[in-house]
Amino acid sequence: MSSLARTVWDFIRPQPWVINNIRQRKSQQILFRSWLAGWAALIFMLPTHSLQRIGNLAYFGILFSMFLPPFAPVHIYIVIVVQSLLGLLAGWGIGSAGMKAALAVRSQLLIHAQGSVNPDQLYKIEVFQGDFLDARSAVMFGVFLGFGAMIFALARAYSPQFIFFSIFGTITLDIFCSIGPLYPFANYKILNSILIASSGYCAIALVCCFVFFPETVNHAYLGLVSAILDKVKTLLASQDGWLSPMPGDFGPGCPKLKALRGTRVAVMTMYQTLTGLTIFLQSEFSVGRWSGDDVFGLADPLLAVVARINGLLSFAKHLHGLPSPPEAFAYVPAPTTVSSDTHLLHHVFNPDITRESTLNLTLIEVLPHVRDATADLRAASIEGVAAIQALVDAVNSDRLFSHSGPVAPLEERLDAASDKLRAALDSFKTRGTDAILRAYGNKPRGDMPLRSLYLGYVFGSTTVIIGEVVLSLVQTVAETSARRRRVRLWGPSSLRHVVKALLKGRRKNEEQAFGEEERDDTYMDEDDIEEKQYRLDPDSHPPTNLFQKFMTSLHYVVQWMGTAEAVFVFRYVLLSILLWLPAVFKSSAHFFYVNKGIWALIMAQTILTVYVGDQLYNYLIRIVATFLGLITALLIWYIGNGNGNGSPYGLAASYGVLTIPVMFVRLFAPAKYLQGVILGTVTVTLIIGFSWIDGHLPVISNPGIGWNASWRRWTLVMIGCGASFIVMMLPPKSGRKAVRLRAAATIDALGHVYTSLMSAWITESDLGKDASFTSSNWVKAFRGRLITVTLKILAGKQYMMLASWEGGIRGHWPQEEYAKLTEVQEEMVAVLAQLGGALWKLDTKWRLSLLHHTKVVDPNFISDIVSVFSSVSQSLRTGEPMHTVLPQTLLDRLLLHHQVGASATLDLDDQREIGPDQMQSLEHMFYTSAVIAVYQLMQCLDELHAITRRLCGEVPLRGFERWRLQHKSRRGTYQSTSRTDTADEREPLIENEKTGKEGV
Repeated sequence: MSSLARTVWDFIRPQPWVINNIRQRKSQQILFRSWLAGWAALIFMLPTHSLQRIGNLAYFGILFSMFLPPFAPVHIYIVIVVQSLLGLLAGWGIGSAGMKAALAVRSQLLIHAQGSVNPDQLYKIEVFQGDFLDARSAVMFGVFLGFGAMIFALARAYSPQFIFFSIFGTITLDIFCSIGPLYPFANYKILNSILIASSGYCAIALVCCFVFFPETVNHAYLGLVSAILDKVKTLLASQDGWLSPMPGDFGPGCPKLKALRGTRVAVMTMYQTLTGLTIFLQSEFSVGRWSGDDVFGLADPLLAVVARINGLLSFAKHLHGLPSPPEAFAYVPAPTTVSSDTHLLHHVFNPDITRESTLNLTLIEVLPHVRDATADLRAASIEGVAAIQALVDAVNSDRLFSHSGPVAPLEERLDAASDKLRAALDSFKTRGTDAILRAYGNKPRGDMPLRSLYLGYVFGSTTVIIGEVVLSLVQTVAETSARRRRVRLWGPSSLRHVVKALLKGRRKNEEQAFGEEERDDTYMDEDDIEEKQYRLDPDSHPPTNLFQKFMTSLHYVVQWMGTAEAVFVFRYVLLSILLWLPAVFKSSAHFFYVNKGIWALIMAQTILTVYVGDQLYNYLIRIVATFLGLITALLIWYIGNGNGNGSPYGLAASYGVLTIPVMFVRLFAPAKYLQGVILGTVTVTLIIGFSWIDGHLPVISNPGIGWNASWRRWTLVMIGCGASFIVMMLPPKSGRKAVRLRAAATIDALGHVYTSLMSAWITESDLGKDASFTSSNWVKAFRGRLITVTLKILAGKQYMMLASWEGGIRGHWPQEEYAKLTEVQEEMVAVLAQLGGALWKLDTKWRLSLLHHTKVVDPNFISDIVSVFSSVSQSLRTGEPMHTVLPQTLLDRLLLHHQVGASATLDLDDQREIGPDQMQSLEHMFYTSAVIAVYQLMQCLDELHAITRRLCGEVPLRGFERWRLQHKSRRGTYQSTSRTDTADEREPLIENEKTGKEGV
């Protein structure tokens, strides 16, 4: 295939989301249900009698079908429908209050001059020509429009879960406040047509939800759990390929590493969706074997699995190739005995390649032993995940109208998998390290090249930890299944859960669209007391009297006015008022009404965003979607109606057929295209609705039929885009700053995750290595934080893509540096997962016995790491350059603390040296994994530091670099005498090593 043909094929071939959803039965069911509801809404509008009863806004029924297709579980869809209808009522209520106030201030002289107006002549053309407009009344409507727009903008900014409430409230408010000033008397039924059409569709959609393939949150949750377990199983099964690597397998951009990261992102994305369903689990009625509380009980063990699976990415990095020996190792000799973590780091990150090759101890040669040693445990973990998935699928299929096969064999399989996994864990804990050590003869010696052994320990510890959390999930599922033997009806566990679901707050991991400039508390946990309570106001002490409290509140209000939320609300209100003004000027009121100018206002409000890049991206996808929607609408109209005013049978047939792909795209298009997709599908319904109503109902506002309605719709969209662009540029707000601030926030959050782990390392002493994951006072909070930060980092990629749309007006934006910043943070998440897992399983006595010989927990070194975390985050937050005297590599600081502390801690612990027997222990394996994880974290932090220096700049100190090199040189000369004998002794040692003699 030629390059041109390949390019064309890549462009036109179906995307994976299209193919996957076409094949999935559940997607087919959702498509049928949603299409049927939309088609029924059209049928509801077509009969003349029905159309006359609904009114000239009858098209809101099919418009709602694209905004709110019945795609969600019944309980969630009811919440969405209630929220949307409440938005309609809220807009109606604010508009009615505005009409009441406007009539109260309307000029009495003008009323007498106009004479008495008969409400029966309500639709006389004089009303819509603006003959009864009054300045005072219009101003009052404007005040209520601004107030309502502010309310809905705040809802959109601070509560993304109320997006439909905001959208539909804004639409009804705009319509009421645009038409209301035309009437010289009270007419609170302006929106009757909208309410009848929308409530009629909602009734149809709810019937479809209950009748056609009904789904509960319980069912959707378990289905998503099964999908996550399938991805986890794929990750675990791929480990064989990692342990048998070929050259280049894990280099930059290699397929295996790309697939690993892609699967990890998919797991995290599905888990984020899963947490969004959690709040509804205990507040619904469902029929099945497991109650909402039972399913909710899977959340914590599943969180453990998802969090620990991140550690696999950390091991994969070791397979990239041999590390470049850090410069700092040249100034510190490698210890000949295994007495501290310095020995371990020397072997892993400053390996003796020649001796490894001579002794056949390279990583490629040792990995087969690691593969064989962990084979049973990995197979048992995979079988455990597969058994859980099979039972979950069976339980999920056992509902009111559907029944699965016998569950007993699946429970037996799960019990067998549990026994097999427990036996494999016990076997590995007893003999696993011996199998890894086969390449080293009987026992390893401290002067042998141990890099491959230590990296094998890293993989072994990760395998054990994953096995432990999988076993915990297996036990939870087995216990739940044993308690629930039959299908029954389950109700909400308490009224509190129902209220919480209806009025839920923002989820901790839910993406906020605004406020990136504020301090991000993603590291905070509900049950934790963090630095927030220690935060003080440097400009004033806490208020002590009523006046000071009032002024403090006023100060917070003034501060809020500079936030991204406040800027968005101000622009939203200003844009609403400016585009509303033509509706209340006598010279333009009739033109505004007849040509549906209200949709230009609605378009401008819905497309308005905070940042320039986001706005430009939205322009592109919305304009393209509008164009495609117009083409589709014209096809539907002219295929079904020809050149006539509309045939109900022809339109029903063409709409029913051609909206199938339209609804498919609406339901399953990727989230980044969602705003454009909704606008394009809504455009289809508007053109069809305008055309049908104009041809079958006498109306003053006649946008035309087919083509005439289409070009007017296109013009209104362009006017709305242009108006929002002008307001956005007053002044423009760059999304690049938001990317930088978001990176600062996530780095700060990673720093707090690190400090929580160090706190656990140096303080916790009451729990042994076999403690349950729910009994430790830090593990659960750590996992939650890690998942939250991971989701924030993944969301940052989307912000980076949007920011790139701003172009290079002020100069080239270093997007590649921010991309690298994100990649390094993802590596840090994997490293922290490895570190947390190792600390969870590390025996307390072992850890405490080596505490004072482990320099990665040296108080001064911890201070150095926290200082760099803080400095990097602060530099990115403020945009200020970093000082060049800050340590550019933390390894120098680590080895310095090793030298300073070497003679200061000899008698603090019982254990000062790790012998051959202890090197074979399971505790040493976890200890090794923890130390290597800290060093990897240190490397990542050095890289973040270097990237930040390139982004924000450096403040030099004259003469410092020359003095630093001189100081290093003198230190190296001073220490050279301690290393003179190593070269002479190495050759005889090689001969002894080949004979397999023991020794330390």
